[in-house]
Amino acid sequence: MQLISVYLYPNKIDVFTNTLAAWQTERYRRVYNRNLKIHRGVDNRIDLQVRNSDQKAQDITGSYLVFNLVNRESKELILQKDCVIQSVSGGKAYVILYNSELRDIEPGFYQYSVNTETRTLNGNTHVTTAKSPLYIDSQYGAFSPIEITGDVFGEPVDSLQVKDFKNYQPYDPGTELYYISGIIDAQPQYGTPQSLHTFQINMTNYIGDITIQGSQSAGGNPERWVDLETITAMQDPILYQNITGKFNWFRIKYVPDLSNTGKVDSVLYR
Repeated sequence: MQLISVYLYPNKIDVFTNTLAAWQTERYRRVYNRNLKIHRGVDNRIDLQVRNSDQKAQDITGSYLVFNLVNRESKELILQKDCVIQSVSGGKAYVILYNSELRDIEPGFYQYSVNTETRTLNGNTHVTTAKSPLYIDSQYGAFSPIEITGDVFGEPVDSLQVKDFKNYQPYDPGTELYYISGIIDAQPQYGTPQSLHTFQINMTNYIGDITIQGSQSAGGNPERWVDLETITAMQDPILYQNITGKFNWFRIKYVPDLSNTGKVDSVLYR
């Protein structure tokens, strides 16, 4: 039996105020905080513990905590969120970076910071009257690295686009004109007999048959092809077709109807 251990524990960091900031007199000094790592595709909760320089939990009564995500190169502020206060007297708070907020942020290394704000109510609006940084270490560092990794469910890949079709004009006048696409690598090293292959066929006023062909030939110049599926298009702008199985290569063959005035523009494969 194979056993895999997975762990569920809080993604927790300590942040420090300048209260009692006589760092040289305390025995314990936090030199740095660990890097944060969060993942796209899921919601990420980050727990914060506010402490003073004596490592005691700091009362944060009357303060708002703000989490800032900053581009490491350009210093652009990418995301800013208020933290949820769990315990005012215990200096505990958390912030959740939701999947929807991370979806448009590219994976990579960034910086984060946390600051406190004092706000007063002016009518129905809270107005910020003071801001103070919270330090990541005892050297008064306000920024720390954060890594945003790819989607935990895997990253989608771009579809392969086929746009070139070669015209085959038979010598026999009784044989129909047809077109053959370039060869599509089906990447059999990643496939199984149950692999799903999807084709999106884009057309402009096309009338005629479209055939998806597959090959099990080795090498990059397959000679033997078999018809897998034939679709009849009647000026459809887009058609879809799924093929299940393990193949080495695909190609598209289309035979225009005699009345056809349109064309097959491209095929997207994934």
